[in-house]
Amino acid sequence: MPASAPPPHASAPTLASRPLPDRVRSLLGGILEYSSDELERTLVGMLNEFEQQLFKYAEQARSNVVQSRWLEAQRLVKRTRPDLVPRFLVLLEAELATIKDPPGPKALIGGLRLNRDELALVDNLELDESTVLSEVAGRVEVRNSLPLYLLGQRFGVLAGKPAFDAETVPVGPHALCRMLRQASECLELSGEHRALLYRTFERHLSPLYTTFIESINTYLSRHGVLPNLNYVPVRARPTATTTGPARRPTGETAGGTAAGAGGG
Repeated sequence: MPASAPPPHASAPTLASRPLPDRVRSLLGGILEYSSDELERTLVGMLNEFEQQLFKYAEQARSNVVQSRWLEAQRLVKRTRPDLVPRFLVLLEAELATIKDPPGPKALIGGLRLNRDELALVDNLELDESTVLSEVAGRVEVRNSLPLYLLGQRFGVLAGKPAFDAETVPVGPHALCRMLRQASECLELSGEHRALLYRTFERHLSPLYTTFIESINTYLSRHGVLPNLNYVPVRARPTATTTGPARRPTGETAGGTAAGAGGG
């Protein structure tokens, strides 16, 4: 395996290694167990379809050069795919284990020494790849904005921090896309093939994601993390300026955070 695609570090954060309250650790462990099972099935289905797509593109290729490129990608996936799911699950646990950590920048290029021309090329590749992933995550987010909002509130309670937004929820679509990007380095694919992989991931994640995220919300609610949290959109009333301020959404009331989970 090339040095540019190392496996997740052996010291990656785990739930056991972090100074988390016992109750929070237990709840995050339940989320990890459920999420690992669901996402492993999603990733396996993604890889199966991806291999079939690579072979299909090879069959439809109009030149031997192009056909060889697609077949080589398929061979790489067959050889390296057993590493992807374990890598992804390590990253998933690390995301959950570090919810109390201060936010930090997500490095796209780590530890590489590049000259100016190489850096410009990598910048372009990173931009294209980031655009595809942002589009994938954005589409999933739009279709699940309400349960993601509720889950962000609940993760804020678990972390003892302000509510998480859609881009920082540990099992949100943006986080899952970041995990896939890092985990899929083991496949050793070109940018063209990686973009196809990300779109295949979207097709497998999208139909299941609503149930997935609502199940985690239900799990936390049943275990006392904002059990009465609901979101009721504010509807403008013509007399609001004379009769007093409009009511805030139920999910934003001060009482909504009373059922915190942070005290171990």
